[in-house]
Amino acid sequence: MRRAALALCLVSSTAAAAPTADVVAQCSSPDATEGAAPPRDKLTLTAAKFADVPGWADDKLAEAVPSFLKSCAKLDGLKDTEAVGVDGHGGLAKQWRKACAAAAKVPAGDDAAARAMFEAEFAAWVAAGKAGTTGKLTGYDDQEMHGSRKKHDKYTVAVLARPDDLVTLDLGKFTSDGHGRHLWGRLDKDGELQPYYTRQEIRTGALASKKLELLYVNDPVDLIFAQIEGSAKVVMDDGTTVWLNFAGKNGRAYKGIGAALRGAGGLPKGTGTMQNIRKWFTENPTRYDEIVDQDASYVFFKESPEPGAVGTQKTILTARRSIAVDRAFIAMSTPVWVETRVPKIGLSETYLWHQLLIAQDTGGGILGAVRGDVYWGDDAEANELGGRMGGPGKFWLLLPRGVTK
Repeated sequence: MRRAALALCLVSSTAAAAPTADVVAQCSSPDATEGAAPPRDKLTLTAAKFADVPGWADDKLAEAVPSFLKSCAKLDGLKDTEAVGVDGHGGLAKQWRKACAAAAKVPAGDDAAARAMFEAEFAAWVAAGKAGTTGKLTGYDDQEMHGSRKKHDKYTVAVLARPDDLVTLDLGKFTSDGHGRHLWGRLDKDGELQPYYTRQEIRTGALASKKLELLYVNDPVDLIFAQIEGSAKVVMDDGTTVWLNFAGKNGRAYKGIGAALRGAGGLPKGTGTMQNIRKWFTENPTRYDEIVDQDASYVFFKESPEPGAVGTQKTILTARRSIAVDRAFIAMSTPVWVETRVPKIGLSETYLWHQLLIAQDTGGGILGAVRGDVYWGDDAEANELGGRMGGPGKFWLLLPRGVTK
C-alpha cells in the first residue's frame, strides 16, 4: 500500500451516453489535517484516438501485459455484476473479462500483439481535472534498509508490527455514502473508537509493553522513508533478505518531511527531494526527532512471504509498469498512459517520458483526478528516480469498450 494510506472519499458519479463521462468526488485523505475541509476535484474523460495518444506507437507494450494480468487475477475474484472502482466508475467486472482473456493470449515480448490487444479491447480517454489536463506526477521506490533480528551495535531502530488493539473501520459497510472511507484507531474501555497513538507517543514508549519489534535497522532515515513508501527490502546481517509490507497505520494526520523541514528553515521550497532530505539529516542528526515527530502518522509492517512490494490492490507491483492513483477517480486495474518528464540518471536534466502503467496502488498524498506516483522498483536507479521525480504530467485512461456508455 503506497505511502501507507487509503483515500477517504465520498463519491458520486454520472455516466453520459456521449463520449464524455464525469466522476465527481469529495475526498479527504486520512493523512490530511483533522478538521480541514476535504479537497475537491472533478474528473472529465474525453474520447481520444490511439493514433493521437503521444508516444503510443513507441512503447514496448508487451512489458505492461504481465502487470495487467496481475490485476486481472484480482478481477477474477469479483462477480460479474460487482463494480470495479469504489463507486463503479470502472464499470462492472464482466466488462473486463474479454480484455483479460485477450491479454492472456498475448505472446511474451510481442509488442505488436500487445498493442493490437489494447487497441481492440480498450477505448482511450483524455483525463482532466478541475485544473485541466495537466496534473502532478511523482515517483517512488522500495526503500532498502539494513537490519538484524536482534538489537545490537548499530542495529537499534525498531521496525514495529501491527498492534493487536489497532482497528480499522470500513465506513462503506455502514453508510451508503462511505465508499472508500476508512477510520483507524483503538477501542477504549467503553468500546468507543479513539484516535491511535501519535508517532511521538509511539517513539517515547506508548507501545513498549506490546513487544512489537519485528527487527532492527541501522538508520532511522531509512525507516521513515520506508513508512512513507509503505514497503521495504531489508538486507539482514546474516546475508538474507526480508521484504516488509504495509500492515496498518495509526490513522493520524500525515505531514511530509520536506514540509516539516521547510517550516523549520531546513530546506528551501522546491528542494525537498529524498536525496536532499537525507543529506540534511546527515548534517543535523540531533534534530531528527524534532522534525519527524511533526508527522503524527505512523506505519506498521509485516513480513511478506514473497519478494516484492505489494500495492493497494494486493498485487506485487511491477517496476516501471505500476502506478499509484487516487481511486476516487481511477479504478484499480485501469491501464493509464502517462506523459511526464523523468530525471536522467546522474544528471540534473530530465527527458520526456511516455509509458503504459497499470493502476495498482494508492497513497495518502496521491489525491486528485490527474495525480499519479510511478513505481520504479527496488534498485539504486529506482531510488534516484523515485527520490528526484516530480513535476507536471498528463493521463490517458484505457477503459474496456462500453464502460462509460
